[in-house]
Amino acid sequence: MSTVVHISRRDFLGSVFSAGALVLATQVRPAKALGTPAAAENAAAPWSPSVYLGIESTGTVTIVAHRSEMGTGIRTALPMVAADELDADWQQVTIEQALGDPKYGDQNTDGSKSIRDFYDALREAGATARLMLERAAAATWGVPASECRAQHHQVTHAASSRSLGYGELATLAAQQPVPKKAELRFKTPDEFRYIGKGVPIVDLDAMCTGQAVYGIDAQMPGMVYASIERSPVLGGTLKSFNDQEARQVRGVQQTVVIEAARPPYGFQALGGVAVIADNTWAAMQGRQKLQVEWDPGEHASFASEAYKQ
Repeated sequence: MSTVVHISRRDFLGSVFSAGALVLATQVRPAKALGTPAAAENAAAPWSPSVYLGIESTGTVTIVAHRSEMGTGIRTALPMVAADELDADWQQVTIEQALGDPKYGDQNTDGSKSIRDFYDALREAGATARLMLERAAAATWGVPASECRAQHHQVTHAASSRSLGYGELATLAAQQPVPKKAELRFKTPDEFRYIGKGVPIVDLDAMCTGQAVYGIDAQMPGMVYASIERSPVLGGTLKSFNDQEARQVRGVQQTVVIEAARPPYGFQALGGVAVIADNTWAAMQGRQKLQVEWDPGEHASFASEAYKQ
């Protein structure tokens, strides 16, 4: 379920958009969650926006990506959906990465479900902004909104050969009431400009030139690094270990025994012996010098071929 509302810059914490920009917020709740006790509780909770789309007076369209780039291009794909329904010029679209925050709803970027969960909501956000722009242009020219068409970053009135860019209409569009979903006209597949097309991911150049920042690049004061030796068999437990040689590696600070996980394992962190060091290389070298004895447990006799049979 999605709800689109018009919010002011003051309401949008983070100040991504300037005063006078047309800003829309979309609340997203995957349809599969409806009917559950948690969904019922969320439905009664105060409205909390999760996805933002804004148009500046300069013409720049800013779309907030609330999912994380994990190599699938999702940080590009979801904004593409909104930009396509808005019929924006992709060259005038910027993507603002959202920080982790409960107000964005589900930001767990895994399971190949980002498009399934948010495709409709982002199309609705784009179509809503497009209609508000068309109505703003119609009010400016004193013509019916049905005669105005938003296309490729401008609204045109064919009968009078007039046109206005999205930037010129942003402030006026921000004064328009937010249309209901029933009033929206969604594109047909043959009208898609970006959806299903080969649009390069926005981070491509940065990734290829070593400028992209990854989670592993994070730096904190006093930060240390760990390399973990784990049982070669799922469910195996630690019998004993000798870390004397490991602790002699330059940069290694200490070793730590991590308690073994108990079934069902699911997404639990598995147990093992962690080597803590000043840097990654030292941690890895120290780990190689650990002398560890495992109790492999009942899974030691597991054979894939026998299991398949």
